[in-house]
Amino acid sequence: MTADAYQAAKQQGYAQGYAAGKRRRQRAIAEDRKRATQNAFWQRAMLAALPFAMQQEGWCRDGKPITTVLDRVRLARNVADAALLAAQEQDRL
Repeated sequence: MTADAYQAAKQQGYAQGYAAGKRRRQRAIAEDRKRATQNAFWQRAMLAALPFAMQQEGWCRDGKPITTVLDRVRLARNVADAALLAAQEQDRL
């Protein structure tokens, strides 16, 4: 292998590694943005579901009535989780 061929191969390898790193960085940025969007959606859904959950009477989960504040917060969390899942299924996020 001549010195020129070696330099060309070395440069090509560097360029491929640089391009791969750039693609990986772009993917990471896109994933972070998507996660932040989903987190913001879930937080808004949770805040919207809390007043609903706090006002419910006579609801049961696993055969036990929902009466405590913690049970009601868990109900709101489940509503927020379901809202996020529905938005993801409809490709709304």
